[in-house]
Amino acid sequence: MIDHKWEKETMSRRNKIFAAAVVFILIVSIVIFYKENSKEWMHYQKSYNEKMAAKLNDPSYLKAPLRIEQIWLPQLNSTDRCMTCHLGVSNPIAVDEPQPLTTHPGDFLKNHAIDKFGCTVCHQGDGQVVSVEETHGAVHHLNRQLLSKEYAQASCAKCHMELHDRSVTAKDFPGADTFFNGRDLSYQMGCRGCHNINGEGGTIGPELTGLGSRTELAFFLIHDFQHVEGHHTMSHWVYEHFLDPQKIVPGNPELNFAATIMPNFGFTEEQAKSLTIYMLGLRNPKVEGIPYEYIATKKLAQTASGNTRSLQ
Repeated sequence: MIDHKWEKETMSRRNKIFAAAVVFILIVSIVIFYKENSKEWMHYQKSYNEKMAAKLNDPSYLKAPLRIEQIWLPQLNSTDRCMTCHLGVSNPIAVDEPQPLTTHPGDFLKNHAIDKFGCTVCHQGDGQVVSVEETHGAVHHLNRQLLSKEYAQASCAKCHMELHDRSVTAKDFPGADTFFNGRDLSYQMGCRGCHNINGEGGTIGPELTGLGSRTELAFFLIHDFQHVEGHHTMSHWVYEHFLDPQKIVPGNPELNFAATIMPNFGFTEEQAKSLTIYMLGLRNPKVEGIPYEYIATKKLAQTASGNTRSLQ
């Protein structure tokens, strides 16, 4: 005999489960749709288009499609999507806009066109992501952390190798003042008395040749970060170490880290920053792999191939 009551209860349970599943799928779909259509970069593009439409009295900006912008430069092994948010980077009309919509500061783009150089060749970071947290935050073990403001000067020597020549000054190369301050201070303080740089200097301290070309992971694996107060990145470690070597490297027998023997020179924060930028500017041309056509001069292109030892 068929138990109709049981059948009804079973059907009722199935209908409830089905209805709950439909509601769940609907909610998930709405959440996904909302997230996909309310991303950070979309907000910035809408804001930029509205501002340009008002400034230029051109309503066509309001109809501009929202899309991810990208520059692919295989010769530099880079794919940059930074201009997805930094839409006004090369637009002089956007000079008075806030970040990320404003124009690039200074006149760097006159000789470093975005379509030829991109962004990450100078600023490093991950050029393929388009969220603030993943691009402007300290992403753990990212090969190259973002270099912002003065820290971007550490990338100048990738192409402008003459910056390591002490006869070249800020007057000859405007825009790299902090780098030059660090370079000159390194000579004044006799850093090469203990540290070897490109075959020149002492061996008491760690070798600094090509320091800026090391990956974050390679640096992290051989340095103790537990006393670093800032982000656990190479630049923060170097900066805080200049400020107080004994604090950053007091020694850790468990990790087989010896205490530093570097004296505390009492550097100011500005001096420590300058030295850090200079140290990050110590690049290995073979690791960087910058094409010859990007090197400042033909003579320096020969240097990049390893034919001379003039780099420091």
